[in-house]
Amino acid sequence: MGVNLTTGSRRRRTRPRRTASRRRRAATIAAALAVGVLAACGSSSNSAETTSSLSTSSAVADSSTASTVAPDSSSSLSSSVPDTSSSSTASSSAPDSSSASSRADVASMTTTIDGAEIKTDPALAAAVPAAIRAKGVIKDISYNNAPPDTFVQDGKLVGWEIDLGQAVAVVLGLKWEATASGAFDSFIPGLQNGRYDVSFTSFIQTPERLKQIDIVTYFNVGTGFAVKKGSAVKIAKETDVCGHSVAVLAGSAFIQQIGSIKCAGAGLEPVKVQSFPSDAAAELAVSSGRSEVYSSSSNQLEYLLKQTKGAFEIQPLNFMPTPEGAGVTKGTGMAKSIGDAMDRLIKSGAYKEIMAKWEITNGLVEKATVYADGGS
Repeated sequence: MGVNLTTGSRRRRTRPRRTASRRRRAATIAAALAVGVLAACGSSSNSAETTSSLSTSSAVADSSTASTVAPDSSSSLSSSVPDTSSSSTASSSAPDSSSASSRADVASMTTTIDGAEIKTDPALAAAVPAAIRAKGVIKDISYNNAPPDTFVQDGKLVGWEIDLGQAVAVVLGLKWEATASGAFDSFIPGLQNGRYDVSFTSFIQTPERLKQIDIVTYFNVGTGFAVKKGSAVKIAKETDVCGHSVAVLAGSAFIQQIGSIKCAGAGLEPVKVQSFPSDAAAELAVSSGRSEVYSSSSNQLEYLLKQTKGAFEIQPLNFMPTPEGAGVTKGTGMAKSIGDAMDRLIKSGAYKEIMAKWEITNGLVEKATVYADGGS
């Protein structure tokens, strides 16, 4: 975005000589204008850098219009969902929640996601940490290829976790700004350095992760296994994985979970865990015969089976069912706000409606759980 400074005035006669005072005043004004131009150009440069991959905005609505995106050469996608001013009187300047008039503004925000009407809760909006409230936006980083949780379809970032993230933002009176990326192992560093506030990307809470980030869980899921159709490998119990090569997403908790299987105690060879930069790459490794087994969350495997029309066979073992949810930057206080907002969605029935839209009926929870500072 360029910066144009236009000045204009009617010509008038001026005295041929200026006093020293007037010359100093003119110099001061000129210097101020120069500083303003430099600052504006710097701001424009930064803006161009952060939106170079795409610059697409849309109002929060149902999933058919959620987070329009377009990829760049780094396979990273981003979208900015502004406030729902088209259906509300929310202030786009996101004033501090300490103001009574500000609370009145955000309280009027309303939108519809997956058929569920979502409204800002004024009490929860007022309780959002001051630093986030001052920005007026919650910045998310989500994985771009883990359907039906989070994925890009027809240039849009979609999925049930994306819809939940947008709903949480509305409940808290915040804009939703999401970036989609295939580099999952960069998400925790991005939360730690403050580039992002949250990641609605199916984070399973582990002791190691809780030393780095907070996690708010809102779904229960097990680790599932799939093999190429016609494979002789059968996995009905955990030790059936022993001795086989298993393809998983790099940086995922599946690596630690599968590694915990006690193969040696059963007199079996250890699992050969093979990590890949994306789920698509892990799936390809199995379909091409380079790996024997593909492992991911059980609900994602069910979606994979539908999309590949039977190219894979899901195995009976549902290993270590565990809560999963959003990663949150530690120390910001946002974990509690997100947990409270999720509980509001659960209580109102909106949570169940959103999940039903994605044909998810198992694994639903009655209350979100906040894991912060190493505990719940």
